[in-house]
Amino acid sequence: MNDPHNDPHSDDTGSTKEHEASQAQEAGPDNTSTLAHVLRDIAPYLDLGWRLAGAAAFPPLIGAFIDGQFQTAPWGVLTGALIGIAGAALQLRRIQQDFPA
Repeated sequence: MNDPHNDPHSDDTGSTKEHEASQAQEAGPDNTSTLAHVLRDIAPYLDLGWRLAGAAAFPPLIGAFIDGQFQTAPWGVLTGALIGIAGAALQLRRIQQDFPA
């Protein structure tokens, strides 16, 4: 009924807990290096949305601020929108060059 070979809480010299700990230590660096490798591989893709959103959204916001300061509405927003569209197009071009198909 209490077979020491099947008992996970066995305290004999070939303890299961010690064996599990040694397996965890052996697997730890592999798992960490695998996770680090995966993160390193996907890192360039993680900021694509922010790069495009920043290139397209910030120039019109700056234009709106300028319109508010100098009472030039709607020219600041329109100029910012054109700069934002051009910036987003340039970002897309850079992304296309960075990540060949």
